[in-house]
Amino acid sequence: MEALIRPEFGLMFWTILIFVLLVMILSKTAWKPLMKAVEEREHAIRRDRESAEKARAEAEKIKAELEQSMASFKAGVERRLAEAGEEGNRERLLVIEDARKSAALLIESARKELETSRNDLARELKEKVAEIAFMAAEKVLLKTIDQKANTELVGRFLKELESKDAKYKL
Repeated sequence: MEALIRPEFGLMFWTILIFVLLVMILSKTAWKPLMKAVEEREHAIRRDRESAEKARAEAEKIKAELEQSMASFKAGVERRLAEAGEEGNRERLLVIEDARKSAALLIESARKELETSRNDLARELKEKVAEIAFMAAEKVLLKTIDQKANTELVGRFLKELESKDAKYKL
């Protein structure tokens, strides 16, 4: 055990000599290829890093272009939507105005028709009453009831048209 702790000159000489020879042999055979491989790896990493930086810069440029394109596209879409909304409002107002005019014409037509029908019915009633006796009176009464029902129906229809017209005016 003491021999391991105490250094001997012969053992140290041979150990150092073999170590120096091993380093020389390794430097001639393994050190240069190993250093060359490390340098090649370093150059490859540097090239990859430079190409990655170029790709990143190009990607940033493309991203900026895309953002600009998206902003202009979005502005165009918003402008078109606003134009479409305005056009829709104009069309809606035209349709409402046409509907009001049509409703007014229908109401006027219905009023004229009612007046004509009323005059015709009154004339018919006068003629029938003068010609027919008791049975004629019964028929006249039924027709009067029918006329009242028709008048009420037309009246409701006119009221509905007027209420719809009032809704469109709002």
